[in-house]
Amino acid sequence: ESLNNRWLEALKGKARAPRGVETISVGSWEILAKILAAPRLQILTSISRLKPKSTAHLARLLKRDFKNIHADVRFLADLGLIELVPSGTRGAMVPVAKYSEIELPLVAT
Repeated sequence: ESLNNRWLEALKGKARAPRGVETISVGSWEILAKILAAPRLQILTSISRLKPKSTAHLARLLKRDFKNIHADVRFLADLGLIELVPSGTRGAMVPVAKYSEIELPLVAT
């Protein structure tokens, strides 16, 4: 099944991933915009590039407030976009990217 056909099916609410492909579907563009807001995209790309040792380390690297980074990291982990791995250091969790890329095909209907 082609990617375009899968996207059209998703828009109709009939999404199903082909065998061996993980898919995350969202209900609207507004939801997608919240998930992939600029601060969260910065976190996703920074985790892969900077390999932080903890969420606190990531906040320091990005020069952003820990509380906001922590909330966004938890949100992204709950969605399955990143994984939080225990590091053993005072309960610190290491954010690890689960994906190296995100595809967003746009199809005119």
